[in-house]
Amino acid sequence: MEWQFKTIARKSTLSGEAFNPGDRVVCLIYKDDQAGELGRADLLPDEIDHFDLPGEVLGRWTRVVKEPDEDGVNARETMASAEDFFFSLYENDQPDAQEESDALKHLLSLMLERKRVLRALGDRQTSGEQRYLHVKSKRQLQVPIVDISKELMLKIEDTLGDLIL
Repeated sequence: MEWQFKTIARKSTLSGEAFNPGDRVVCLIYKDDQAGELGRADLLPDEIDHFDLPGEVLGRWTRVVKEPDEDGVNARETMASAEDFFFSLYENDQPDAQEESDALKHLLSLMLERKRVLRALGDRQTSGEQRYLHVKSKRQLQVPIVDISKELMLKIEDTLGDLIL
């Protein structure tokens, strides 16, 4: 199974206004308390205060919209979004969404390890936590190892759009 992050949306989740190259876009991943699912919103910075979040923010990062025909940029942008999102999960730990947050940390760490952004340290763990090194920053992180149920997988899949290709 291949995991992949969707690049920045073409328009704002709140206003529907199209993003233009050079625009800064704030990406939010949140837990919708009523629906019991995760959601994603891509917003212009001045729209954040007007966006009514239906739950707690799990991850938040900012990206700059690139020209649509820049080959190679999309792959780098996608990897940068995944990396930013991964780190934001550690900054925005939410007890009410711990299961989803831990699953996202686990899956993202595997993807980032495959892309050589992270490197596993020590023996490979099958339960508990796996220690990883972020190659660029030399930061070490403890990543929970999660058994991903079908229901949890569906929640995560719906959150990030087309994660699986």
